[in-house]
Amino acid sequence: MQTTNFRLLKEAEKIVERRGAREASLVLIQGKFGIGKSEMTERWASENGHVFIRAKKVWTPRSMLEDIAAELGVAVRGSAKDIENRITQHLAQTMQALIVDEADYLADMKSAAKLETIRDISDVTGTMVFLVGMQDFPAIVQRYEHIASRVARIVQLHPLSLADVQATCKAKAEVALSPALVEQIHRDSKGRMRHVLNAIANIEVWAETNSWTEVDVTHVKGKPLCTDFTGHIAANKGV
Repeated sequence: MQTTNFRLLKEAEKIVERRGAREASLVLIQGKFGIGKSEMTERWASENGHVFIRAKKVWTPRSMLEDIAAELGVAVRGSAKDIENRITQHLAQTMQALIVDEADYLADMKSAAKLETIRDISDVTGTMVFLVGMQDFPAIVQRYEHIASRVARIVQLHPLSLADVQATCKAKAEVALSPALVEQIHRDSKGRMRHVLNAIANIEVWAETNSWTEVDVTHVKGKPLCTDFTGHIAANKGV
């Protein structure tokens, strides 16, 4: 299943592969919460042999290196520099792209030490690094000109289109959904993948309980398809 956002990632990868300046190997991927950045980039990594790692708030530069090394299957003994050297040697040989989710944890307004280490690895190896963050992540990176100068491309991810939701429902739902219900899911979810998947799961439970073989808006009228983090329910009005 390839959504519009997935195609944007593939396009960015091809463009950066053909870049002129070797050191311009950073790609910033930005987007609002809930639109499926993490799931999509992890699947993209798995399908293409890239290295996927999720940044943590508690990371120090060393613990970041240890986690990356562990993901690559290289030793974590010795100093931080020793670990970094093993990582660069491995990536220089494999030329695997590195995808860092939750990249907002790599830098803030006061320090970019972890991001600088990522930049060093990218500079030495020439491998592409995709940094996946929230909407304001590029603005934080821009504060550090020596890192921002390495950014080859910024990819703006968007909420799912109706066509994306239609493709997702077709691929994920284990019960037939009417076109009108798919449109309702798109409206209620506001294009957020997390809500779309929750809506599909809810519908499947209702369908199994009631022995429905196909589900339309009339079946779920008044039922909560999507619930956001505030507990607000986007109710299906049946229109």
